[in-house]
Amino acid sequence: MSTSPTHILLVEDNVRDARLLRELLADTGPDRFTLRHVEQLDAGIRCLTQATFDIILLDLWLPDSQGAETLVKMHAAAQGIPIVLMTGLEDEELGLQLIQAGAQDYLVKGQVTAALLTRALTYAVERKRLVEQFRANTNFLQSVLDNMAEGVVMADHKGEFQVWNKAAERILGSGPTDVGIGKWSEHYALFLPDKITPYPAEDLPLARAIRGESVTDALLALRRPDRHEVVWLSVSTRPLLNETGHLTGGVAVFRDITAAKQTEEALRDSEERFRAIMDHSPALIFIKDLAGRYLQANRQFETISHLSPENLVGKTDEEIFPPEQAAAFRGNDRKVFETGEPMRFEESALHDDGLHTSIVVKFPLRNVQNHCYALCGIATDITDRQRAEEARQRLAKDWLLLLESTGEGIYGIDRQGRCTFINSAAARMLGYLPDELLGQDMHERIHHSFQDGRAYPHSDCRIEETLEYGKGQKVDDEVYWRKDGTAFQIEYSSFPVLEQNRITGAVVVFLDITARKRAEQQLTFSHDQLRKLSARLESVREEERIFIAREIHDELGQALTGVKLELCLLRDQISDVSPAMLPRLESISTLVDGTIQSVRRIATELRPVVLDQLGLIPAIEWQAHEFQTRTGIQCTLDVCLRAVTLSHAGSTAMFRIFQEILTNVARHAQASVVHITLQEQAGSLVLEVRDNGRGVTDAELSDPRSLGLVGMRERALLLGGETLFSWSPGRGTTVRVRIPLDQP
Repeated sequence: MSTSPTHILLVEDNVRDARLLRELLADTGPDRFTLRHVEQLDAGIRCLTQATFDIILLDLWLPDSQGAETLVKMHAAAQGIPIVLMTGLEDEELGLQLIQAGAQDYLVKGQVTAALLTRALTYAVERKRLVEQFRANTNFLQSVLDNMAEGVVMADHKGEFQVWNKAAERILGSGPTDVGIGKWSEHYALFLPDKITPYPAEDLPLARAIRGESVTDALLALRRPDRHEVVWLSVSTRPLLNETGHLTGGVAVFRDITAAKQTEEALRDSEERFRAIMDHSPALIFIKDLAGRYLQANRQFETISHLSPENLVGKTDEEIFPPEQAAAFRGNDRKVFETGEPMRFEESALHDDGLHTSIVVKFPLRNVQNHCYALCGIATDITDRQRAEEARQRLAKDWLLLLESTGEGIYGIDRQGRCTFINSAAARMLGYLPDELLGQDMHERIHHSFQDGRAYPHSDCRIEETLEYGKGQKVDDEVYWRKDGTAFQIEYSSFPVLEQNRITGAVVVFLDITARKRAEQQLTFSHDQLRKLSARLESVREEERIFIAREIHDELGQALTGVKLELCLLRDQISDVSPAMLPRLESISTLVDGTIQSVRRIATELRPVVLDQLGLIPAIEWQAHEFQTRTGIQCTLDVCLRAVTLSHAGSTAMFRIFQEILTNVARHAQASVVHITLQEQAGSLVLEVRDNGRGVTDAELSDPRSLGLVGMRERALLLGGETLFSWSPGRGTTVRVRIPLDQP
């Protein structure tokens, strides 16, 4: 028979140690273990969300986490997966502390053998299974006890109560006490059947069980202060022995038989009274003999038998009901007769309007000799209640599943701000167990202060607006405080809970956005650094342009002018000597003139002299004229100011943006007219360029490869300005550039 391999997650930054562990695991068999290796804690935690593992091998000293904190973080993320630690120190005290902190075992590096490793892994997985089984068994036992109709209590040999189920508290009217065996009768108001004499402490059934006696169906009278009538209890007890046979205590099982006693008394007092009670009861009541023949039934029984009480007498379930139902009823009857004890059943019967479910209490009827001669059944129809409860449970289950499956923190509060529910994600982020927050003022626990430590008044909390006015809130600039006193940035939304148009509380959904805020800050810083670098590079580029333009204009231009002058002198000198050379000299002169013009054009494109000598406005006028001459696109210019108080960098940026706008118009706009406006608005210089072309598209504006558009935006942004685009398909594009003017 094949077994599935054990899946191991190894978190170890030492490659040699990891390789050694892999070899040791391989020695145990080819298919016994699978190993996934990561070198950092964060990577290991991410692996837990991507795959399923049976056990974790964890090195405490990792690049991103050291010491016991490594175990704490992994234990929180592992969600029950056993953890075996790898340590380089042979320290038993440290090992014990680590195991108390959540580790299943620890291994000392350098001392690990294949057998030791296999045993540690196998034992860790088995211990996890046993713990889970024990927890499940304990929960099951407690659930069984709490759902029993009978009261169950257990006390040790000193009379100290160890078990006390819900039925016991309901029947006795209070919970366990520590007054001691001698005062049990007084504390719980227990009397002998005469209802007058206090029950002797030494004769109490549980006291006798603690001494080693067994008691069956002892009758006690209970005079509870919250009930006018006496409550009758039937008590059975047994001593408790340990595995060596020594007496350790006693257990008592008791039930409230008050109803049975009252019924018995009513039967003795008056048959007519009993009949009146039966016939006026909303429940179905019937009596059967030992053979299953009906002796009596109330009028309600007619709804399922269609027989009058008189015609019902002498008939059996097999004569009234379908075979399957009749067999079930008779089977439950036999259980009551066999045990001689009242029992509760859930039984179904076909009514005129369909199948109905009832809780049927069946109990034996005894004669004066205490012999069982019949049973009485009282059936309460719970069909409607059952359907409602099933619907409620389905809804509750769906809500619970929803709350626990989300990674967002969710909690509810009442009108006073007290926690009514909280999911696991919220409790985990806050560092609490859910029970530690239920019923607590959440503002005082987790929302009491700002991040800088200043008190956050309850009245100023925006969640209060949700509770007071039913107004939902969304907040991303506050902090919550963990149990350990640390704060973390959160984003939360609060929603009102309404019942019959009344605000009864609120639901708060929150996220830990610490990492996101940190990333945003880092991104902002990176953008700022990038912009500064871009500004520096642009400044260097402009300086290089100025230098190159000056060198071309001054050095190369002067040299070409000198060549032109020398050619003129040479032409004059040889005109008489060699007339045939004149055409060639004219050709060279024309070539030199063209070169001079090219040099001037290149120098102007690199850095227009007019921008440095005359300023921004003349430079824009010159550039518009040059653009119109070069492209044939008509340009109109409207300048609404005389002078510009703009820095050298600002003027350069505005002029370069204007050049880029015109370049884009020439390349892409398919325009015939460009209108340019330059004006001052609210302390800023505003340049607006509007064309009548095809219009730019959203895709073109958002394309990161559109470096020209990106450059325009960044140039303006570096100076505290902005570049805006507006367009209409087929009706052109408008570019609006704003750069703050220098302050006087």
